[in-house]
Order: sequence, then structure tokens, then C-alpha cells
Amino acid sequence: MSIDIQGALKRFSAAIIRPVLFLAVAGILLAVSVILKMEGMPGPIAMVGNLIYTCVNSGVVGNLGLLFCIGLTCALANTKKGDAAVIAASTFLVFLYANNAWLTNNNMLADASGGLYGTGQGMVLGVQVVDMGVFIGIILGCINGWLFNRFYNVKFPEVVSTYDGTRWVFFLAIMAAGVIGVLMCYVWPTVNGWINSLQDFIYNSAYIGQFVYGFLNKLLIPTGMHHLLWMPFMYSAVGGTAQIAGETYAGAYNIFMGELGNTAAITAMDPSIRFCELGFGKWFGTIGTVLAFISVAPKEHRAKVRGMLVPAALVAILAGITEPFEFMYLWASPILFVVNAALDGLFQCILYAAGWRALLTGFIETVPGLIALPANLSNWFVVIPVGAVAVVVWFVVFRFLILKLNLVTPGREDEDELPEGSADGSGATVAAAAPENVQTIIEGLGGPDNIVKVMNCFTRLRVDVKDMDLVNEDTINKVKNSGIIRAGASNIQIVIGMKVGEVSEAVNKALGRDTE
Repeated sequence: MSIDIQGALKRFSAAIIRPVLFLAVAGILLAVSVILKMEGMPGPIAMVGNLIYTCVNSGVVGNLGLLFCIGLTCALANTKKGDAAVIAASTFLVFLYANNAWLTNNNMLADASGGLYGTGQGMVLGVQVVDMGVFIGIILGCINGWLFNRFYNVKFPEVVSTYDGTRWVFFLAIMAAGVIGVLMCYVWPTVNGWINSLQDFIYNSAYIGQFVYGFLNKLLIPTGMHHLLWMPFMYSAVGGTAQIAGETYAGAYNIFMGELGNTAAITAMDPSIRFCELGFGKWFGTIGTVLAFISVAPKEHRAKVRGMLVPAALVAILAGITEPFEFMYLWASPILFVVNAALDGLFQCILYAAGWRALLTGFIETVPGLIALPANLSNWFVVIPVGAVAVVVWFVVFRFLILKLNLVTPGREDEDELPEGSADGSGATVAAAAPENVQTIIEGLGGPDNIVKVMNCFTRLRVDVKDMDLVNEDTINKVKNSGIIRAGASNIQIVIGMKVGEVSEAVNKALGRDTE
């Protein structure tokens, strides 16, 4: 039996982004709580700020492994999401206690009297275990998802039917978690050594590593696998580790959040913050390219181009969603797409060299953190001159390439490539979620019998199909969208917009696949 490796990676990429979607809200709450508990705030307000920070930082950011385990399991499970969540939480707990019991019984527990930082072990939900961070959640989530889909419909003879279906999956999953708990006592120290070596390479390569990181993040967007690059840097030890006010944090995002709540305990931001600058191109690169597109459009079409692109630019800047632009670049010319990725990587290096030291994603998520951080730590002001230069560079380079290569961009063709109303990712979503358009999407995907699984990430409807030959893109394109990507032998992605979740829910409902 052939294995669709690319399709499996696409499904994993789509599933892993589900728990990450909620972390933006957690980040905003943390930043606001820090503002509330700043020096000089009235006592009751500061108390509320401390309460919010402690709850979100310890309860959410401090337990990402559990959240990834539950999120991945539920996202990968084809049905009965409630049962999947119970199985996920149970396996995570079984892993913890199996791992701790084996370490204890074999005298492998590290001495915690002086703290566990640097020992390779840590405390998770009050249990001392091998410190795997989010990786254990990812491993268990993937195993749980596979076991669930493989065995949830198993039927036993009536006399023992109480133990079939999802109960059988529960048994298999907790057995697997116990075995993994034991194995990781021996396997993970070696893997951790590899991670440390990767960290050393990244940090020692300085700006070369930073450029490659930024460049590849943009370059991988059409494949839908860019999540697999930035996620480990943001939420795991691959992005660095740090001890702040006695607490250990792993991953650039987690370290930043730890520093955000303990500014009195630090004199400089951790170097891992450079992996949190992915929003720079979304702000200033978008402005430069939009201005370039407008300037090269014939005068009689400029008003229409502005109406199409300005809303999309606002979404990109405020929320950090730039996929409609990436696909526009790719459709116009692969050269524009690659140049955009290269400029993004280059300016991330320049911004870090200029002194920027804060999270930079969408404007909505970034600004609270800048307010909460002292200016001498964030150096937020450097973004203004660097951003101004970036706008000019993106504008000049894109305008030159469009005119030199005579590229077809919005307003320079007989019929606009981006469907009207789809650029901002909202109008297209409203239309796509309408019942008649949902049926058109299903028909274009080869009909209900050809559709295996429907899920979504930030902006894409991601569908597993039985036979890719039955997919009709012309039919799908009757519904406004910003692109169709055949991702592997059995996975197709439709770029819808920011409210793609509504379309995913509508399609599943039309297919009679409402999950528990």
C-alpha cells in the first residue's frame, strides 16, 4: 500500500495550527494583564492584572504540551471529538505518571533541590518528567489521532460490546502512552542533545540563520507547510530556552511572554526574540507592494485596484493574514513571490540588527506587548525608520519587476485575477458559506462520496479526497476564492479567508458529518 507522505504532512500541518489559533488570544490577555499591573496602577487594578497574568501564563502557556495533545487529537479525529478529547487528556496524564514512575524506580530522577533548569527534566502538572515541552503533546496527539481513526468503529461480540469503539481506542491509546513514557526516559536525552546542537548552529550562524528562517517561512506558504517551520521555534526548545524569575521557558514566544510579565527581572530581551519578527513584512512589505500595484495600474483602473487591495492590506497589517497577497505574487510571477520572501528575510535581519526586541505579528497582537514593555527593552521606535525604508524598497523593487517583465497584476489585465470581494478574505467567506455555494464546493470536490475529511487552518479549507481525478477546479471556482492548491496525492486546499471556519462547518454539516 502506497503512503501519501506529502498528504500526511499537510493534514498534520492543518491540525497543529488549531491549538495555535487560540494562543494569539492568550498573548493579548498576557500583554493587557502586564499593562494592568504596571507600577503606579491602583491596587485593585494591579491585583486583577496579576491574577490574569498568573492564570493565563501558568494555565495556558505553561501547559502547551497538554493543549497540543488535545488539540491535535481532536483535529485529526474524523468524528466523535468529545471522546477524542477524553482520550487525549488521559494519554497525556498516563505518559506523565509512567515517565515519572520509571525515572523514580530506576533512580533516574534529577535532584530538584536547586531547580531543574539544565537537567533535561521539568515539572508538568506537578509531576517531574523528562522535559519534552510541546513535543510530547505533538507525539501523543498524532498517535491518538491515528489510533482513533483506525479503531473507533471496531465492533466486538455483544457480550463484550461495552469495550468496543472509542473505549477500545482508549485502551490502546493509554497503553501506547505508558510505553512511550518509559521509552522517552532513554530516547529523549539523545534527541535533546540534537536539539541543543541545532540551537547552537542557529545562534552561531547569526544573521544567515535569521535570513533563512524568514525566507523559508514565506517560501513555504503555498505548500501550507510553513507552520511546520515556525511552530518549533516559537513554542519549543528549538527556539531557545531561558530561566526567568526562577521559571524555565522554552520557545521564542514562551520566553517573550515570560519576560513580559517579569520585566524587573531582566536587563535585556533574550536573543530568541528574533524568531518572533514574522510580522514585519506583513506590515511594511504589504504597504510597499500595494502601492506598487496601484502605481502600475492604468489610471482608469486604479480606483478598482485600491478598492480590491486596501481592505486586504488592512487585514494583513491588523491580523497578520497575508495569504491572498502571497498567491497574487505567485500568480503574477514566481519571481515576485521569491523576491518578496527574500526581502522579508533580509529585513528581519535588519530589524533585529537595528535593535528591535519584541513580538511582531499582526498589529492587534503586537501593540499591547509594546505598551507593556519598557521602551529601553523593546526599542520599538527603531521599527519606524526601518519600516519606512522597507516600504520604499518593496515599492521600488516590485514596481521595477512588474514593468520590466510586463507582469499581469491587478488592473493590468482584462479581467482581475482575484475575484471581486475575495481580497480581504471576508466577502468570499460569506458567499462561500451560503448553502448553494457549499453544494457547489462539494460537487467540485467530486461529490460527498469522494470527500474523506474536511478541516481548516487560518485561511484555507483543507480537504482529503479519495480520488483527486474527480476534483473539478472549474466547478470550485464558481465560488469566490483566492486559490486552489493540490497538496499531495489526496489533499486539496481552497484559500477562502479569515472566516474559513464557517465554511468548513457548513460543508461538514451539508455532508451530514456534524461531530459530537
